[in-house]
Amino acid sequence: MQKPNISRKHIRTMIRKISIVTVASVLVSLSITATAMILAGMPGAMGLALSIAGLCPLVITPPASYVFFRQTMKLEAAYAALGEAHQRLFEFHLKLADTNRDLLHRASHDSMTGLANRDAFLARLTERMQHPDPGYLLMIDADRFKLVNDMHGHDAGDRALLAVAEAIARAIRNGDFGARIGGEEFAVILNGADREDALRVAERIRSNVEDMSITTAEGKKLKLTVSVGGSELASHASPDEVMRAADAKLYEAKRGGRNRVCVGQRISHAA
Repeated sequence: MQKPNISRKHIRTMIRKISIVTVASVLVSLSITATAMILAGMPGAMGLALSIAGLCPLVITPPASYVFFRQTMKLEAAYAALGEAHQRLFEFHLKLADTNRDLLHRASHDSMTGLANRDAFLARLTERMQHPDPGYLLMIDADRFKLVNDMHGHDAGDRALLAVAEAIARAIRNGDFGARIGGEEFAVILNGADREDALRVAERIRSNVEDMSITTAEGKKLKLTVSVGGSELASHASPDEVMRAADAKLYEAKRGGRNRVCVGQRISHAA
């Protein structure tokens, strides 16, 4: 912390206070002395007594007041400097917290789509499988995505991925967890969902994508579709088993003609 600084304004204020205190001290001393001399019946010595009574405060009060007020102002300046230092430290902590949140968000989210990334998804799924609460896992894959990239370039492919991510974000419920787990593959963890809930959310995702279109760099409109597979988050199954079961349903939807939903029932250990 920097050394407290007493400004010229503070010095002028201190001089004014010393003057006021000195004058008041002289007046009080004169009043007390005059009263004492009258009560003592010594009016003849009044002049000398008053001179001494006026001189003593003039000699003692200014330096004593200077020391007192200077120390007081130093303390006030020190408190002000300490307050400024605390404010700067508080602002630094706020910036540090914002930076940490930003770094955490970047580490756990896909930079293109804004959905959670694969690592965050696997961590959430592993944690979710430790609880017996009902739920479903949806696996979503953009249909014929390679053709979009090959025929219209990676810019069109990126727009397609953003469109699918937006469709997923609009379709899932509060408390659900959406992620991009690689390439054109997405996943959603549905908390507290039964098969009917999973079918409804999966169909919303599919229809949202079907209703959308993207515009290529050449100005051409492209329609998109996705296939969706789902599996129950069975308490006896491992995360890998649930993912394989949901993938199997996804491939079933692909084989059935794409742009469709296939959600399975309870899975076994060998799924």
